[in-house]
Amino acid sequence: MARVEALKAKEVFNGIMLVGEAPGEQEEKEGIPFVGAAGRLLDGMLEECGIRRGACYITNLVKERPKANLFTNITKEELDKYKAELQEEISLVRPNIVVCLGEHAFEAITGYKGITHWRGSVIEKGGTKIIGTIHPAAVLREWKYRPMVVCDLTKAKGEAAYPDIKRQPRDIKINPTYADVLSYLQDIIDGNLTCAFDIETETSQITCIAFATSASVSICIPFWFGASGSIFSEAAEKEIWAKIKEVLESKEVRKIAQNAQYDMTILRDKYGINVQNLWLDTMIAFHSLYPELPKALAFLTSIYTDVPYYKYYRTTNSMDAFFTYNATDAIVTYECAMKIYKEMEEAHIVDFYYEHMHSLIMPLMDISSVGVRVDTEGKKQAITDMTIREVELQDKLVKLVGHELNVNSPKQMKGWLYEELKLKPKYKLRKDKGEKTLAADEDALEDLYKETGLEALKVVLDIRECHKLLSTYLEVTYDKAHGMERARTSYLITGTETGRLSSRETVYGTGTNMQNIPKGIVRRIFIPDEGKVFLNADLSQAEARVVAYLAEEDRLIKVFQDGGDIHRRNAAKIFGKAEKDVTKEEREIAKRVVHASNYGMGPITFARNAGISTPEAKRLLNAYFAEFPRIKLWHMSIERELKQSRILITPLGRRRTFFNRWDESLKKEAYAFVPQSTVADLLNMGLRRLYEKYRGSDNQLLLQIHDAVLLQVPRMEVQKVAKEVRETLSIPIIIKHKELVIPVDISVGESWDGLRKYELDKV
Repeated sequence: MARVEALKAKEVFNGIMLVGEAPGEQEEKEGIPFVGAAGRLLDGMLEECGIRRGACYITNLVKERPKANLFTNITKEELDKYKAELQEEISLVRPNIVVCLGEHAFEAITGYKGITHWRGSVIEKGGTKIIGTIHPAAVLREWKYRPMVVCDLTKAKGEAAYPDIKRQPRDIKINPTYADVLSYLQDIIDGNLTCAFDIETETSQITCIAFATSASVSICIPFWFGASGSIFSEAAEKEIWAKIKEVLESKEVRKIAQNAQYDMTILRDKYGINVQNLWLDTMIAFHSLYPELPKALAFLTSIYTDVPYYKYYRTTNSMDAFFTYNATDAIVTYECAMKIYKEMEEAHIVDFYYEHMHSLIMPLMDISSVGVRVDTEGKKQAITDMTIREVELQDKLVKLVGHELNVNSPKQMKGWLYEELKLKPKYKLRKDKGEKTLAADEDALEDLYKETGLEALKVVLDIRECHKLLSTYLEVTYDKAHGMERARTSYLITGTETGRLSSRETVYGTGTNMQNIPKGIVRRIFIPDEGKVFLNADLSQAEARVVAYLAEEDRLIKVFQDGGDIHRRNAAKIFGKAEKDVTKEEREIAKRVVHASNYGMGPITFARNAGISTPEAKRLLNAYFAEFPRIKLWHMSIERELKQSRILITPLGRRRTFFNRWDESLKKEAYAFVPQSTVADLLNMGLRRLYEKYRGSDNQLLLQIHDAVLLQVPRMEVQKVAKEVRETLSIPIIIKHKELVIPVDISVGESWDGLRKYELDKV
């Protein structure tokens, strides 16, 4: 153990012991842990945290390289020997903290599995302080892990100053009496205390609710657990719920929640409690700071608190553990909120958070509760038609292939494509293992069909499309209300890195993602309520217009300002012909050229997407850049900003730190971020204004679909409402000292698929 003695003699040992898993090829040659690519990455992360590698004691759990470099080739007997040797090594080094790099090292020392759950948790085992984190080799495969490891190493640096575990004292009450509960809640009201709240549910009923009034004090108010029956008497429970309602509906008491939409929806729908004065949603607030990082409370807990991983309490059969889980959720939510808010202040995004994100919570909850009427009979017919078509296509496939083929079986598909047909292999990267595997997904099938033109491949794609339409949209469970079906969805304000909303099934497991429903047979089943029609408002070519202003490309700005058919005009320019001579196909290609050019798409990808040759794709992209050269200059300015700080800020103040490795993919994400985010925030500004304008009226907001909003309005009010909607969504925005107002296209229809352009100016 010369390394140990050398460190002690020089008095440079920083108290940190780093434990990897097993040597790789380069490590085996040099006899030093972490000297290959993973080692260089580790060095960079240590330096970023202010940790000197030379002052760390670094070792591996396994000292010899495993056969075929696979940890799974190590026998149990060998592993037990290595574990014993490592424990002896730890005893000799006596570090203040051991940093376990990777799953195997962490499990060997602690006995716990699941490094992605436990990472960042400071725990004690056998008198030694331990923290686990992701192995650098895994970071090389999945770069999103890097900021997590940096957070964990930073925590380890702080913990290395002392050998014992120091945690903030926490007073968590899990079995309060009736009097304790009422007293705690009354104190919140009397003191107008800021409080975090969290509910736990089973079958959409609340089993317990927790409140925290500081990072030190929380209480779980239990109602029932499993088959245990009610905790309180019926009369006492009624009084408790009345007091909870008083707290949550108080306009003086500030509330904090993690993913407030979930808790608030259950409280409103099932208990008649309308939460007032929500001060902070930790999930959304953290997303405003770091949209690329996870937003689950477990992750926030790992970086903002000293509470170790505790989420497994929820699945226990212990009533006390379950209620402790609930109370801990509330207490860490409070602590995270205070630290996140301070960080937002330092980043100067508090105003943005409240104006563009927090303010969406109530409108989206109310929009979701309305839902879209489903034509029940039309849905039944669509299911029948689609099922018949799927059977017909399957029969056709058998005739073409010569045998049965399950198109949803990756194994059968790969065998058919690459062994039977011997087609050119298509691969996809398995990020979890860092290796390529044969692909039989939609992208691979599309590419193979374009390359070969095989009819059987087209039939496979059609079968899969039928199956998707049936399972994802037609056969899902929709809510029933007043004798009719209604399609509801839950919107995720944190659903994308760009600020675009995403959607999914409701908190009750009904409905589906309503933003990706394709045109045609599925949209046809969604209809307005009696006496109403759909009114759709769409921001016209919004992102392309924003790019023109961001790039300060005056010639492109003029194209938009002159109006008319933008894509036909661009086609005329890049194909060098008069507008009247532009074909439908050329117009479509021109439309794709704009998107490809704005967002840095290469000629190969563009050619594949547009169905043209690579040389032609290259010529069209060059022609577009020659016509509008400032687009390229804008790309260069984005790259400069990224190199300086890795941070981009939109004209409306949305901020994003880009954590991924520097490559072409990162650049393309960056090109897309500002225009996509700007349009998303602009549309949502309009949505909030429409919500305030029409709340409680016959004009109802139904859906937000990326660049558009869908309403249902009384048939006789279409002209009036269409004008109001267009005016409300025509919001001026300043980009590079120029004002942009994106035009709003209005369409009206008797079904979602039957929308037709509504010419306001001709009315």
